[in-house]
Amino acid sequence: MYIKSLNSLDPAVEKEIREVYSYCKKHDSLKAKLLLDGAVNFNLEINYLFLLYEEDRLISFLYMFMPTAQGAEISAYTLPEYRRKGCFKRLLSEAAEQLKRYDVKNMLLVCESQCLSGQECIKRLGGSYDFTEYFMRFDISANVFDKSYEYKTKLYMPGISDIEKLCHVSMLAFDETREEAESFIINCFNSKNRKAYATFREDKMIGIGNGYLGDEEAIIYGLGVLPEFQGRGFGKELLLLIMKDLLQNGYKNISLEVDSNNLRAFELYKRNGFGVEVAFDYYKKGVPLDR
Repeated sequence: MYIKSLNSLDPAVEKEIREVYSYCKKHDSLKAKLLLDGAVNFNLEINYLFLLYEEDRLISFLYMFMPTAQGAEISAYTLPEYRRKGCFKRLLSEAAEQLKRYDVKNMLLVCESQCLSGQECIKRLGGSYDFTEYFMRFDISANVFDKSYEYKTKLYMPGISDIEKLCHVSMLAFDETREEAESFIINCFNSKNRKAYATFREDKMIGIGNGYLGDEEAIIYGLGVLPEFQGRGFGKELLLLIMKDLLQNGYKNISLEVDSNNLRAFELYKRNGFGVEVAFDYYKKGVPLDR
């Protein structure tokens, strides 16, 4: 067996990965859609894909999502006949060495809540439960747009010239450093599949958000409102204005993710037509791996 590590994805490799995932999805009754985009990782030089081969056959792969240097979200899939043979541990060790080089100290191992085999594997490797994240999908039949409602904010499509304003909102809304905010925003602008949004109240940018635009699906992420404007309905306006733009551009399949600890956001999404489709459990693990 041997491992390949990559920081980009070509069509041939993507096909191999999706074939493995398709088999695992059917075997384990998984519900999630596989996203392999590394465009918003905080450092684009880091290898974020790790592939384990037996001869020329891909038998297991690991994917890392790293929007900041605080930690890497890790998902992995192994063909059923190769499980309990150390495949995941081998890939995880390789990924940990990569993270160590870039001074990333934490890993979050991600597993669908109903996947018992995945949870058992993570626990054997010393992962400790941290939180659950809900993947929610918009019900297109939901009546959430009140035509009589007068919006207090206006939707704006920011560009790179708005970097200072975007960073200001991002730093305060998400409690992150200037470096983290700028890296994430620039990577979003450089990605052909992502669209940035902002809302203004009078002449002040108060909210930001993003959309990942797939062939048939749009994923809303990175929604944030300045602290002094929170709890006043501006988060709802930001969400609805982005949804309106996506729907007007032909995206009927809209989804988002929310941390189980963020009850306010979870309730906001439920009230505005989103329902839980799948839950992901996150387990903490330090870098490097304990041996």
